[in-house]
Amino acid sequence: MIALAPNFGVHRVAVELPDGSVIAGRVEQGPHPPRFWGGPWMITLLFALISVTMLGLWAAYALAAPLSSFARAAENFSLDGTADPLPERGPEEIRSVARALNRMHERIARLMSDRTRMLAAISHDLRTPITRLRLRAEFIEDEGNRRRMLIDLDQMRSMLESVLSLLRNDRKIEAVTLVDIASTLQVIADQFGDMGHAVHYDGPASATAAARPDDLHRGVTNLVENAVRFGAEVTIRLDVSGTRLVIDVEDDGPGISDARKQEMLEPFARGDDARTMDEHTGFGLGLSIARAIAIAHGGELSLHDRAPHGLIVRMQLPVWQQPRRAA
Repeated sequence: MIALAPNFGVHRVAVELPDGSVIAGRVEQGPHPPRFWGGPWMITLLFALISVTMLGLWAAYALAAPLSSFARAAENFSLDGTADPLPERGPEEIRSVARALNRMHERIARLMSDRTRMLAAISHDLRTPITRLRLRAEFIEDEGNRRRMLIDLDQMRSMLESVLSLLRNDRKIEAVTLVDIASTLQVIADQFGDMGHAVHYDGPASATAAARPDDLHRGVTNLVENAVRFGAEVTIRLDVSGTRLVIDVEDDGPGISDARKQEMLEPFARGDDARTMDEHTGFGLGLSIARAIAIAHGGELSLHDRAPHGLIVRMQLPVWQQPRRAA
């Protein structure tokens, strides 16, 4: 038997018989066995793997989307009624959480509204006896006693106004407009200068930002009032860099220790012994009100040391970012 070379997968075979004749034939190669990756079971496995992966990605997105909305709602939480309720969609567990958070928001808003109405009623009821006491104090013949009583009554009235200013959450929200911050700070410095305080402005002649003008004026005024109580000279600095502006209110007073800087930003907190309350000091609300105003504008308030001595109260605000209401 003679085997000839294969030609394109076809084998030729020749057989020589005893009589010398030759019989030739052609042998074709059978079909190749299926390869490993081409088997039907492997295709099925790949299809199942892709399907499970796509289903897992869809399930992860379905769970993550409501959680992202929860995070946004927490960031935008407010008590003024402008925040939209959480959408109640997704799996039953997610819908239950959304319903619970919406009910919690309603209860908190109702609680704060009741508290504000109660404080407004107390304020209205207390102003009348304070006014009567002030009128009666005018008839006290002793000059020293009359002066001390009038100072106490003025303190009571000022404390009442300060507390209501801090806790009044249902007031009408001031519209956000473009404000010349530099002009506002110059006006504040001039007002305190007219009252006999050494308050100076250091910064550009003009700097525009999106803000609530009355709130910003009140916040910076609180900082300057706090500074002039404890320092002989106060400087209001304005620095605009990029998308943020920085307002520094510097005084040359005794300053605040590092251990109490964060505590001083809380309501009714007063500083070291040099800043204890008397007839010339406040009630520990100026910094907390200014901080609430800064947060409502999307900024922050911080305390820093001034060399060689004194305090720097720094209010950082965004220039164009949309402000938001603090909770």
